[in-house]
Amino acid sequence: MSPRRLAQSLREQNWTTILVEFVLLIAGVFLGIQAANWNEDRQLEVRRGAALTRLHAESEAAIAYLERRMGVMAGEAELRTEALRRLSDNDWAGADSALMARALDSLQYAPAVSPPRGVYDELISTGLYSELGDPRLRKAVSDYIAQLAYLERQVDFIRARLVARNDGRMFDGATPTFDPGERRQIRTAYDFPALSANPAFVANTVENNAATIAQVDWTRDLLDKARVMCAEIARIERKPCTTGKEPRK
Repeated sequence: MSPRRLAQSLREQNWTTILVEFVLLIAGVFLGIQAANWNEDRQLEVRRGAALTRLHAESEAAIAYLERRMGVMAGEAELRTEALRRLSDNDWAGADSALMARALDSLQYAPAVSPPRGVYDELISTGLYSELGDPRLRKAVSDYIAQLAYLERQVDFIRARLVARNDGRMFDGATPTFDPGERRQIRTAYDFPALSANPAFVANTVENNAATIAQVDWTRDLLDKARVMCAEIARIERKPCTTGKEPRK
């Protein structure tokens, strides 16, 4: 019904027609609003689906990254234990010098932890994150992000301690040498008996080893939470989380 026809009916005082046409006008407006709302809901659902798919892929990438990090950090744990035992006992008989050097080298670093999280940050900034899934899924994602922030803070603390303990010092028995075969063209040459006789170096190495073990534990916790997050996204998406392992109970 057009407003002109309604005005004409009013002038002619045709109340039945006025009522019918008024109802039709209200119904048209209501249906128009409903159609607009339906279209907006449909577009939001499309955005949600696309966001979940991207977050799903990012969670799988984060798991792969953390598994690689775990492999690198935990892979030489036995070597480090042997090196520390020999260092503490000053027992280098039969030791493989190259392996012992590698073990000591691995105790001088606290690698940054930087799994992909660009999709999550984008969803937070656009406000779409609160529209995803259900509270159970959002809790799993939030738990993962909280653990990631905790690990980042701990790595920063460990790095600061490494710098403070070394403070530009070089221990007698650990000498940097030029080696063009190394990626950074530097290698540390170790005089193992001299290092065993240096209590400061032994104490430094023991502390560094404890920090490395802690990083492995924190990374394992983060990996577990990443797997739970991926499983929750997979539940909502009804697509498998292809990570190879189930989260620890």
